[in-house]
Amino acid sequence: MKGILLAGFLAALLFPGKGFSQENPDAPVVAGKVEFIEGIVQFYDRQRRARVPRAGDPVYEGDSIVTGTDGEVHFTLEDGGFIAVRPNTKMRIVNFRAQGDEEDKLNIGLLEGSFRSMTGWIARFSRGNYLIRTPTATIGVRGTDHEPFHIPEGSSLGEPGTYDKVNEGGTVLTTKYGRVEVTPGKSGFAHLRRAEPPRALERPPAFFKPTRNEARFAGRQSEIQRSLQQRRDERRKAIEQRRAPQREAQKAEARPAQKSRLEERNKALEQRRKAIEARQKAIQERRNAAEQRRRELKQQRKAAPAEAAKRRREND
Repeated sequence: MKGILLAGFLAALLFPGKGFSQENPDAPVVAGKVEFIEGIVQFYDRQRRARVPRAGDPVYEGDSIVTGTDGEVHFTLEDGGFIAVRPNTKMRIVNFRAQGDEEDKLNIGLLEGSFRSMTGWIARFSRGNYLIRTPTATIGVRGTDHEPFHIPEGSSLGEPGTYDKVNEGGTVLTTKYGRVEVTPGKSGFAHLRRAEPPRALERPPAFFKPTRNEARFAGRQSEIQRSLQQRRDERRKAIEQRRAPQREAQKAEARPAQKSRLEERNKALEQRRKAIEARQKAIQERRNAAEQRRRELKQQRKAAPAEAAKRRREND
């Protein structure tokens, strides 16, 4: 049963549903770009097709990332963030959107191993939309440099479960049994099997150790945070510029229909005006006829005595 559940989680983590660009439904969403790679690293797309990434290659929403014992890959995210995937890791970019508004999101699935994340504008401006999920817990962040680590059952590294080490900022480690806030220099832990709330650890476990490429991170967090607002504004402006021709084309396509609707409306208004004029004319004609009838009756009343006298004379 345990193996079935793990296999199901692996399938959901590595190979679930679709995610494509809103502007081009046939194109996958670019989440980032590979900056550095060494050792054995493989990416798997949504169709489970494997590829060996190279520096400069895109990372797409839906990509699963698997590293070997000597494998490490670093990539920058479209929201200005940065991720360094450690050796012996299985993870996936589940959902990604970075268009510079409140709907931006980043959801990462971590099945095994670790990565270091220096968060971009999504964590700063849409904090609730940045989540990391493991078989044990969910990790939320607030403008953070942190390192989630998941140890599966049977590993010799330590107790099975989800760990999170915070270098800067802060994270919240949550399970169905509770939550714990993790502060800089500390780490949190959620056990894989025990029915207990996550807890803070006195010190980061020994398996949180730097790789030989750790020097590449020096000063990176402050550099990222300084440029986030500018990058977000530039992304929003670029998207607006890309969408402008499409909107103009849509307007151009809509103009004949709008013109036709306007002409139909004007025609209907003209018909209504004529109908009102016809009703007003009929009312006026009825008024004129009534006035003519009143004049005739008045004249008849005036002429009645003279007519009566004339008839009497004629009778006499």
